[in-house]
Amino acid sequence: MNLWSPIWLAKVVRWPSKGQRTDQNEECHLFKSESSEEVQQYTKDEIMTSSWKPVTLRPPLLLSVVAMTLAFVALLEYLSHKSRIDAGIVVAEGQFSPAMNFAYKYLPTIIAVLYSILWSWIDLDTKRLEPYFQLSRSLGADAADSMWLQYPFDFIAYAPVKALRRRHWAVVFAGTSMMLIFWGITPLVSSVFAQSMLALEFNTTARTTASLMALPDQSPALNTGFMLTAYGFVWLGQKLPGFVSPQGALGPFEVDMVQGQRLENTTWKAMTTLYGTSANCIAAIIQNSTRGLSYSNGKECTTDPGYSPLGSTSLPERFGCLYIGYHMNQFIDYSLDGMGCRSPANSHLFLGLWGHSPKENSTVDVTAFFCEPSYWTQEVKATVTVPGMDVSEIIPQGPRINLPDSQFNRTAFEYNIGTGSQAVSLRADVSETTNLIDQEAALARIGLNGIFTNMVGFALGLSSRDLTKCNDPGILITAFEDAHKLLHALAIGQLMSPKAGDVQLRSATSVGRANVIFVVRPLAIVVEALLGVVVVLVLALTIHSRTRISQLNGDPASLTDVVAMLSKEGGRRRDDPSSGAKDQPLSARRKLVHGKILRMGIPYNDQLHQSVDVQSGPSNEKRLSNSSPDKAVALARPTTMGLPVGFVFIATLLMTLCTMLVLRLYAERNSGLPLPSRSTLVNQLVLNYVLIVVATFLEPFWLLLNRQLCVLQPFEELRQGKAKASRSVDLKYTSLPPQLIFWRALRARHYVLVAVCAIGLSANLLAISLSGLLEIKPSSVQMNRTLAHPYEPLFNRIPLLPDPFSWQSDHEYIAKVNITDGVSLPPWTSSDRFFVPFHSGIDSELHQTEHYRAIAQGFGIRPLCQPVRFNDTAFVFGSETLFYTTQQTSTGNTIYCGGLRQAPSGGHNQSSVAAEMFQQLKPMDIRDPSSIAENSSYTASEEDKLLCNSLLVAGFVRANLTVSANLTKTDNGDGNIIVRVENINSISSLWMVCRLAILTAPYEVTVDHSGYVQSYVASGPYAEDLSPFFQNQSGPALLINTTSLIISRSKDVSPYWHNDTFADTWFAYYIKQLSNSTRFLDPTLPVPTYDEVVPYVESVCVRLFAIILSLHQDWLTEAEAGSTAPVTVLLSSERVFVSSPMFVITTTLLVLNLIVATIYWARRPKRLLPEMPYTIANILAMVHASGLITEVEDKSQWTHTWRFGYGKFVGTDGKPHVGIERRPFVVPLDT
Repeated sequence: MNLWSPIWLAKVVRWPSKGQRTDQNEECHLFKSESSEEVQQYTKDEIMTSSWKPVTLRPPLLLSVVAMTLAFVALLEYLSHKSRIDAGIVVAEGQFSPAMNFAYKYLPTIIAVLYSILWSWIDLDTKRLEPYFQLSRSLGADAADSMWLQYPFDFIAYAPVKALRRRHWAVVFAGTSMMLIFWGITPLVSSVFAQSMLALEFNTTARTTASLMALPDQSPALNTGFMLTAYGFVWLGQKLPGFVSPQGALGPFEVDMVQGQRLENTTWKAMTTLYGTSANCIAAIIQNSTRGLSYSNGKECTTDPGYSPLGSTSLPERFGCLYIGYHMNQFIDYSLDGMGCRSPANSHLFLGLWGHSPKENSTVDVTAFFCEPSYWTQEVKATVTVPGMDVSEIIPQGPRINLPDSQFNRTAFEYNIGTGSQAVSLRADVSETTNLIDQEAALARIGLNGIFTNMVGFALGLSSRDLTKCNDPGILITAFEDAHKLLHALAIGQLMSPKAGDVQLRSATSVGRANVIFVVRPLAIVVEALLGVVVVLVLALTIHSRTRISQLNGDPASLTDVVAMLSKEGGRRRDDPSSGAKDQPLSARRKLVHGKILRMGIPYNDQLHQSVDVQSGPSNEKRLSNSSPDKAVALARPTTMGLPVGFVFIATLLMTLCTMLVLRLYAERNSGLPLPSRSTLVNQLVLNYVLIVVATFLEPFWLLLNRQLCVLQPFEELRQGKAKASRSVDLKYTSLPPQLIFWRALRARHYVLVAVCAIGLSANLLAISLSGLLEIKPSSVQMNRTLAHPYEPLFNRIPLLPDPFSWQSDHEYIAKVNITDGVSLPPWTSSDRFFVPFHSGIDSELHQTEHYRAIAQGFGIRPLCQPVRFNDTAFVFGSETLFYTTQQTSTGNTIYCGGLRQAPSGGHNQSSVAAEMFQQLKPMDIRDPSSIAENSSYTASEEDKLLCNSLLVAGFVRANLTVSANLTKTDNGDGNIIVRVENINSISSLWMVCRLAILTAPYEVTVDHSGYVQSYVASGPYAEDLSPFFQNQSGPALLINTTSLIISRSKDVSPYWHNDTFADTWFAYYIKQLSNSTRFLDPTLPVPTYDEVVPYVESVCVRLFAIILSLHQDWLTEAEAGSTAPVTVLLSSERVFVSSPMFVITTTLLVLNLIVATIYWARRPKRLLPEMPYTIANILAMVHASGLITEVEDKSQWTHTWRFGYGKFVGTDGKPHVGIERRPFVVPLDT
């Protein structure tokens, strides 16, 4: 390719007008040689005054940008202030809504991206029009500072520096602002807002919501349910009711909601009343008596219980404990009232006894004390946790005031805790009417056996449970006093009644941890500072642009626009093409105008035209002659379009994409990535800013590629010599940001440019997606360890449980608090499985914040139930009732399995009643019904016993009966009265028999440091052969036999007729609670169907079986010393995760970047031009001596048939040239 001559720098030749020839030497000196004095001859009238400027550089838009930026600063400062004052911008009770997540994660970045798009337009116009503003100066401008400027194609960070050296202040202001927005504001704004759990505190008002009910109502309302709650708290880890603490009960209150919401994990602090009790204790005077020992308080009470505190144990070291209250009834054997202390003065005393024998047959050390409790109230500042109202802190604020007997029925309370039963008859569920709560098993676990009352279990359970320490009287007294405080607090809580009318208002504070969106203040300050700098720069740009002279009368957006602004009228002439002169290289052309001043705005022929005037020194007349036409010059292409740059760019995209994939896979396999720092500021910078900076570096590069393609696209069309004006010389691609020329390129069908525009716009989307790519969530870090395991999955010590051991009730209480109160089941237990422990729970290496996962053998049962029919009439009449069903033994023999229970008692005359049954079956001789009795001489085979004992019978009966008396079952001792039924008016029933089959399989179990099950999933099939898990062949049947006996036997053994929906047995209670309905107990409703009730019966059996195994882990074989098991430790911590939606978006955008980048470099423009048309000089050089110069002055003469090309032509000077010309006057270079 030959270069063209730079003679255009010296003259522009007019073509002949209307076909007339003009002397070839006729010239119009647009670049005239004038002295500086001559320059001063131009007046203001001679200077063009059209002063066209783009809307982006006019004060209205720039001042709007200033106002917008100041609004951003004000908004950010307001949000920062609100975040500091209110500890956050937005507070959520739980997780934020998707809309709120979008608002704080992505909306700031979207706004910043839109702001940067607006600024890219301002920046582009400032940079591309700077040469024209320089040429419009009254004194002109140096060629290097005008005609050769190419700011839009300079690197974004280099342009302001380059402009500063040349004192081009507009570019300095706009370029610096653009750089701050790209690499400062846009990436940082996404890091300004963060989410976390923060503590919030608000001042508000509290109102009392309940008070003690009236005294006459207290005794009936004070059932024994509060003592069962105490058992759950002391021995089973149950939470206390709201406003109840071990130190006392608070007067309930409610805090006004703050900001229209009640936060999770909130604590309320308010003044309220504490109801408490204290015990005044003195050591008893111990003396020998005829029955053993007597105890005296030195006043009016001396008692001789005739009881050894050691009970009946025969252990080498023995302990014994007894609590003797004042009141008595049929459930207890000891009371001060019945043992010599009957007196009103002693009616509130209790006696505590403790005995210790270091070894068998040694002297017994006895500790005895009398205590008299007092009851009081006190003003306190209490802190409770919402929503359970759990008491976390009590701070006394006033003196203790005696609570008079007119407000609290202390007698009824002390009767309950002393006798274990209610003072007044009450109909209620068994959970509220249980007498003498069974704590024998719990006390046996800490080494205490014998006969006890409720208070002994509560006192020792609340103490250190180290029996040797109880030899200290002070410790023992404290234990009983603590038990008294706990039971009193629970009783007060039970006696609270909703308050109406007299509501007391007090000041309060609401404090709680909540999900909060807050402003990271250091980053906000940086963003505000950057926005402030931008405001100053925009104001400077506004003032500078306002005062600048512009000699433009339109936008030089296309090739023809640029040519028209530097053309003049005249004739034109077409000559035959001939060989053109070879042009000089760029360096030679620059030397030609070095030191010369260029200027726009000289009028010609009284018409408004733009021209350029050269004013120079002595070298003005020096002209460069055309070089040899045969001299070849290398063709140019932008460096960024070279294959090396393309390879590097595509490789960078591939590395980025691979990094994203690696991060995602690593986060999934390792439960997230570790936090970069504990500092919120550092985390925000690393997780948001750094990623968005990647996108903001990517966008300028695509912007540069886009601008280069926009400039070269017309020449791609002209290369073939048949381009329409609309697709080549009239294309206006360079006047708009790439984001806004998408549709122009699409209409022109320049699809590569369309793709580049779209991918440049997608860089903004990439910035948005990267801002939410990494998110912090709680997770568990996994580490592999080995822990000593206490047991092997082998049962070898299963007992044949005789009474009364089978009557222990721990499993019933545990099931109750689990089903009704949500208290966790015992360690290693789920609702349907017991898992063999893989750690002992006392390992010093176990941390409370860790969870542990391992493979453990799980055991459960599958109840195989079927409906059966029994003799309903036999069930009603007589003192005993016979149930039986037939079973097939392994040898094919038929045996009978039956049950013998008392007939239901209680009931109403001529009323609808109901009764529920649940019992284990036994082998029997069908010819002798009495063979099923406990004292029967009938002897069944071991196989028959195991087969029948695996069966449980459940029954639901509805009847209308006529009885001998109008009696109702009560729960204070008269429940065993047998009522004679005179007539069955109607009766219906549902009976089912359930066989229990053992299931076992390996499970992947996750537990906490104490062994409480967090989750589990089967890791293998159920074992078909159970022999590996039992020491002998009969082991499975023996386990079912023992657990069935425990499941079915209860202290409340007899069913009762009832005409209400209260549950009299634990079996009925569980059915009622699990179904959350009284349907199965309601005597007014039909008998439930088998399909309705069988799921609940099965659930009860499955749950109780798992609980029983957890209480009897000693049935398992102990592991050998040093045995360990592999365990995965799960440490809870906050980790960094890759957001799935944002990962998909990000990787999709990166893949699209790869595709478009590959297409871009594969289809980049061919080498066609000796220099890139980045500058005015280079553009004008391409039309030197072309007829296009005069044709653009009157485009109304153009027709749609005109075609243009880039190639060889004979110019108006009669010499050969290479440039842009209209067909047929040009020979394309591609031909």
